[in-house]
Amino acid sequence: MRLSLLNHGLGARSSVYAFISKRINPSSTRGFSSTPINNNLSPFTRRLYKLPSAPSAPSSQHDNLPQFLSYASRISLPESSTVYVGTHYEYTVLQTLRRYALALHRIGGRDDAGIDLAGTWHLPGHTDSHALRVLVQCKALKTKLGPNLVRELEGALRQAPVGWRTGQTVGVLVSPREATKGVRDALARSSFPLFWMMIERDGVLRQALWNSKAEEMGLGALGVEMRYAEMDGSIESAELRKEVALTWEGCDIPDMDSVELHLRREEDRWVRSWVKDLEVDKNVLLDTIERVFPGGCPETEPDGTVAEVHQLKVIEALNCA
Repeated sequence: MRLSLLNHGLGARSSVYAFISKRINPSSTRGFSSTPINNNLSPFTRRLYKLPSAPSAPSSQHDNLPQFLSYASRISLPESSTVYVGTHYEYTVLQTLRRYALALHRIGGRDDAGIDLAGTWHLPGHTDSHALRVLVQCKALKTKLGPNLVRELEGALRQAPVGWRTGQTVGVLVSPREATKGVRDALARSSFPLFWMMIERDGVLRQALWNSKAEEMGLGALGVEMRYAEMDGSIESAELRKEVALTWEGCDIPDMDSVELHLRREEDRWVRSWVKDLEVDKNVLLDTIERVFPGGCPETEPDGTVAEVHQLKVIEALNCA
């Protein structure tokens, strides 16, 4: 089974693996600032596009990195503690992957099956109801990582939470260390669609690789480029600051902020396609449509509008409610 190895700046150790050749532009620049977390997709967005509900947060004290840092300072949590290191890394990974259209949430509890982050991946062509389901395990370990981690992730996928038990769910292993040959071999052998990402503790993506099962899910257009960013405005420092950036068909992947804006605009267009200028609660509208058309919403016209006969049925039902 072929493993797509995208490993710029770190060097592959075996010719067994097939490289995806993508253009590398050393002169291109990309900022390293993290995208702010905006509590992601609304419950209505998830309902409209049939996306899984956001999983329960493992803590009521924080749901992003700044909140966690404030909380850790308030309770004097040692920075060397396992809880601090692990939680800090999970939030760092969550924030980094948001730049590549992944909407992730920390999860926890006795039934989390070892999963640290769960969410959806809104790649071009997968922005709405076609978004991939994603389960992530973060391994902020200093020790050498072996193929047992791949087997652990496979076990977690077999016990995926409700909403992620689909044929469109990928598993992702994230670590600040490079994948060993044993890990790469295990990825290649796996019958599950799996990714490995090396993300350093400061959020820099240094390595990304995935197996052929992931490509079979429609991810063949995914690739990488090396990117450089200035640290203090000097050319010399820009040479030192580089990372791997994920691309789609050779172009930048819109970040999650852009995806959320697109989905909100689509929601507004969807509402107008049914009730035009009438003011109506979106959830009430969706409830009514599902009641009037229990077999599913009718197809839209080529111009994206809804047939007038269907509009009138829904408006009549709204007026009778």
